[in-house]
Amino acid sequence: MRTFTQLLIYLVLASLTACVSQNTKVLTPAAVREAPENYLILAVRNDAGTYGHTGSTARNYGGTVNYVESDSARRLLRAIASDYQLQAISGWPIPTLSLHCVIFKTNTTTPRDQLLARLNRDARVSLAQPLQSFTTNTLPNSPANSVTDHNDPYAGMQGNLTRMGITEAHHWSRGKGIRVAVVDTGVDSTHPDLQGRIGAQRNFVDNDVAQFRNDRHGTAVAGVIAANADNGIGMVGIAPEAKLFVLKACWQLRPDHDEARCNSFTLAQALESAIELQVHIINLSVVGPIDPLLAALVARAQDSGIIVVGALGTTEGFPAQLSNVVGVAAMEDATDSVRALQNVLHAPGRDVLTLLPGDRYDFSSGNSIATAEISGTIALLLASRDQANKGKVDGAFLQRLLVQATAIGPDDKLSAVNACLALSQLTKQTACSEASLQFANKPQ
Repeated sequence: MRTFTQLLIYLVLASLTACVSQNTKVLTPAAVREAPENYLILAVRNDAGTYGHTGSTARNYGGTVNYVESDSARRLLRAIASDYQLQAISGWPIPTLSLHCVIFKTNTTTPRDQLLARLNRDARVSLAQPLQSFTTNTLPNSPANSVTDHNDPYAGMQGNLTRMGITEAHHWSRGKGIRVAVVDTGVDSTHPDLQGRIGAQRNFVDNDVAQFRNDRHGTAVAGVIAANADNGIGMVGIAPEAKLFVLKACWQLRPDHDEARCNSFTLAQALESAIELQVHIINLSVVGPIDPLLAALVARAQDSGIIVVGALGTTEGFPAQLSNVVGVAAMEDATDSVRALQNVLHAPGRDVLTLLPGDRYDFSSGNSIATAEISGTIALLLASRDQANKGKVDGAFLQRLLVQATAIGPDDKLSAVNACLALSQLTKQTACSEASLQFANKPQ
């Protein structure tokens, strides 16, 4: 039997990147993470095979995989690699798009843009694009005040609960039964405020389990969405009974900092995995350029009924600018041009209490955090919908509903979604107290 190293050498030499064993892992080598400009992504049609988890083995710390690629896909990849002087690094299937993708290193003096233009004119190629980079969007931070009837000791410091009418909304819904994919860094799944909240965990970056649990950004996002309520410790998540599916596609850049980076390769695997897991919501607290492969996967997720929630970037188009993605910006940092965007929702994004690895808590800021709040709010809505509403709850419907449930603060004049008001509109009931609706003055 070949060792992993021998098998990898064999695959690279033969350019048979799609033919991997059950024990082969589609990881992201350090060289790829450090110099993405030297790599590209290429896909060919692949209509054959029985597929297991995305990415050959989708590092869920357990489970097996079995997929095969078609002979025609194998032959095409071999020929294309030879014709264009490409070195295969990793390959993975995207069953929902009937594609097999390969990440290639360019071994030619031809500029990458010119090479991609040639590849996209090649009839054998279904997709060819740069390996693009994406970043998380949070800032570190200082406390706020809240009114809450939860018994969690830090809930009184969660000003976002008051501003968004979350405590009142919890009388109606806590997100029970809703599956949320956190496509981000890893998450400290051992944190006491996440006990019982974690479903599958998959790592599309590396094999480092310890780092997975030490990743800050994903832990912060997970805490905002679904930290346990009324367990006598810590804080309260927006949807404290939702189930989180942690799909690590981003890697932390520095110890004890939130900054992280992802790329087309890792995000594509995570999105495909979220579709396979049949989640209800995908939270994308990342920003970056429009990416054809990722756009196709987002569209496929939406076609399957998944709500995609994404952070708004300063200039970047992914993911918030894609059709029917629920785009989110922090209410405190929204410019006039952002406020004018009809498809962008606003939520508190400054000094929001959340989780840190190692059983810790801290305040965090940014569009990433606001995005997590809206994902949690949508989980509350999905968990409360009645039979009559099930057929029309998609991204476009939720955007309209949440825009209608946006409220202006009487003191700061900033707009934010009010979860209680949204639930009231969805269920056609009036059950929000005056305290909960103190901010519910509709925008002009």
